[in-house]
Amino acid sequence: MKKVAFVVAAGSLFVLAPIANRFGPVVSSVTLVWLGVLLAVCASGTTQSMSIASGALGAFGSGILAGVSPAAAGAVMVAAAFAERTTRIRSRTARAVHVLVALVGGALAGTLSTAFGSSSIPVMAVATLVAAVLSALPLLVEADDPVAHALDQAAASVSQPARSALLQGAELRRNAAEVPLDSGTAARVKKTWQSLLRLAEARVRLERSRPKTLVRIADASSLGAASHTPQLSLALEAPPSKALVAPSAADAVLDMVDQRLAEHVTVLAKAYTAVDTARAAAIGLEDADLRTVDSLGDSLEDESRAMIEVKGASA
Repeated sequence: MKKVAFVVAAGSLFVLAPIANRFGPVVSSVTLVWLGVLLAVCASGTTQSMSIASGALGAFGSGILAGVSPAAAGAVMVAAAFAERTTRIRSRTARAVHVLVALVGGALAGTLSTAFGSSSIPVMAVATLVAAVLSALPLLVEADDPVAHALDQAAASVSQPARSALLQGAELRRNAAEVPLDSGTAARVKKTWQSLLRLAEARVRLERSRPKTLVRIADASSLGAASHTPQLSLALEAPPSKALVAPSAADAVLDMVDQRLAEHVTVLAKAYTAVDTARAAAIGLEDADLRTVDSLGDSLEDESRAMIEVKGASA
């Protein structure tokens, strides 16, 4: 479905791009930017800021190069639309192939749409369809799931045990993509994944703020060590400051977030396992075809035996 949406968006872009100047500079610019952003969102499958920004930049670059080289304009447009998806390709070789196919497909698509932009409607429709299909060729290169990629990125920025939970969540997302869910369950699971992403983002922010906490802890430790000297004996009698209390509160929050991350991953794994188990059980209980074939085999065997008996009696 996402590939079809991308082809439709690409077709709309390559139909309007050659004739956009007829509507004036303002309307044409807004139209191209909007279509460029739409193309990038369809290519990415998400409405992330990177896909929106790359789509707008691709439209800007394509508009500048359109009068000089339609091939370069198309290449820039398509490559920019796939920029966010390129970052989610795990293999370097596959990433290079993805970029190369986007550039070549975009160049061919831009050339076709410009060459046949003023032709008859049937010819222009065929050229637009071919251009849209050519620009969609990078979709043949497999990319990582956006949620799994985000969890992997978050796992690389945090410490244990949050790292293990996020890595398990990313692997679960990849393996459970093909598990069929009904509409109600799919909606609840989607909200749980979104909650897991928000927790991951919060955990990354906490991890980034940890050096300050560690500095305060180090200062507190040095103060406690120095307090053994007679000169600082009065410091032991002083009430603890807020700076000394902050690390324990931060540690409690970190433990709570880590526990919630593990709970989310466990609940999601349990939900997918239950759905897959129920589906396998339902398939195992569907034995109507088995019984039909079994009865057919028995009837054919009885018929063969009867024919042999009749033949023996006639002999």
